[in-house]
Formats: sequence, C-alpha cells, structure tokens
Amino acid sequence: MSETPLGAFLRARRARLAPSEVGLAGGGRRRTPGLRREEVAARAGISPDYYARLEQGRQRVPTGPVLDGIADALHLADAERAYLHRLAGGRPAREREREREREREGERAAPPAVSASTLALLDTLDAAPAFVTGPTFDLLAWNRPAALLMAEPARRPPHERNLLWQVFCCPYGSRSADNHAPDRSIGADLVASLRVHHADRPADRALADLVGRFSAASPAFAALWSQHRAGPPGPGRLHVRHPALDTEVLEYTVLALPEPGRYVFACLAPPGSRAREAFAAAHRTGEPVAPSPGRS
Repeated sequence: MSETPLGAFLRARRARLAPSEVGLAGGGRRRTPGLRREEVAARAGISPDYYARLEQGRQRVPTGPVLDGIADALHLADAERAYLHRLAGGRPAREREREREREREGERAAPPAVSASTLALLDTLDAAPAFVTGPTFDLLAWNRPAALLMAEPARRPPHERNLLWQVFCCPYGSRSADNHAPDRSIGADLVASLRVHHADRPADRALADLVGRFSAASPAFAALWSQHRAGPPGPGRLHVRHPALDTEVLEYTVLALPEPGRYVFACLAPPGSRAREAFAAAHRTGEPVAPSPGRS
C-alpha cells in the first residue's frame, strides 16, 4: 500500500514520543520506538482500527475534532497541529479560497520583486549579513556582508542561490553537524518550514524535484525530511567554516515579511571580532543585491 503524507507524519510523530512522556509505563520490550497505535487511539478517543486506517491511508478525511484529539495524543506543537490539519485538507475556507484565486490568476507567474523598503532594511545592516528568502528558501535579495558569508551567490548557478544549499551542500555550512541537529538547528527549522509549504502544494512537481535533489545530495537533509517536523523558521545559530572569518558561530534572527512565505534572516558576529570587521568592510563595497526574479 502506498504511503500517504498524513500516514507518514502520524507514524513519524508516534515513533518520536516515548511512553513516559505521556504518563505510560514502558510496557516491556517494544519492537519499534515510541507509542503503539492503540495507545495513541486510546488517548485520542478513537478506535484502534480507525487510527490504523488513518496511518495506512485507508480512512477518508477525519473531522476537525478527531484531528485535534490525535494532536493532543501526540503532544503536537501549534505549528504541527496546523500542519496535521493541512495534510488532512482541513485548511480554513478563506485560505483555500485564496489558494484558488492564486491558481486562477496564474500560479506560475513570476513572484513580486523584493520591495524597496526591504532592500533599504538590508542596506542599514552594515555589519550584519542579511538576506531575503522565498517559500522554498531561494535567495531573493542580500546585502554585501551576506554575499561574503555565502560565497558570492550572484556568481553561483541558480540552484545554488538557496539557503538550503548553503546549509546542506556548501562547504562553509555543510561541514558542521550542528547545522543539522534533529531538534534545534537551522537545518531542522528550514526543513520543517519546507514541510509546511509542501503540505499546501502536494502535487507541485518542481517542489518535489527540489526535495528529491537535496535528499540525494545531502544525507543530513534526507534524515531531517524523514522526521516530518513542521513549523516556521525561528532564531538560532549558524555554524560556518569560512576562510575569511575568525568565528564559527553566528547568532541569527528571522523576520516574517508581509508576502506569504518570505523571511528576512539577519546574522550577527560577536562584537570586536574579525568577522564583524570583515562584514563592515564588505558593506562599504556595494549595495544590496536583488537578482532577477526566479522561482520562490
């Protein structure tokens, strides 16, 4: 039987939840980690057979209360609860109507350009690498410090002008396992956000190709994708091994822009470090870069 996205998500989250986390005894030796199906079903107030059919893709779309009961049973965070509803086709009617409007207007049209005010914001960060990403983390604009940090993305082929490539494939970011930790890392956050975007566009061939390309290129990406975490990116630490910098850890923050799926990432080097001086020097050499729009 073919695996469904909903079933894969439920299995992954069930496997990650230890019995002790929900007040259950270990119950002796278990063939697989995590909760058993019947334990989730009991906590959700549904029959074991019904829950098994959900995981196996043999059950029609469950109701909202059933999904909420399962979310409670699996201790899902708010973002994961919303993702569960999305996988089951339970997005709010207004959101579904906006999606239909986008399709009627031509979903493949070029995305809007990065606004002048956002470019001005990037330029004010004179010693902080800052860049704008789209829903699949394509780099839409960046300032000169970010160009230094990310190996001059304007000179790289289009498929490498992507934050996922920077974290999982570029030598500067991919060599640090800290960027790919399963719980709190920039890689885990990026993949969790991509999962949310994927749930909205399950038939998007280009998005599926992107996931397949990074899964083949990076075992770390493939491992994080298989965890089925879902949620927006948040602040954290970027670990880099860069020949022009004297630090391997940059704190970063993330700001959501009004355009759906767009974010500003801003990194900060330690005060007085050679890295901060290098970023400030890079800022003096030019304006923020906004390449010709591509897929975002």
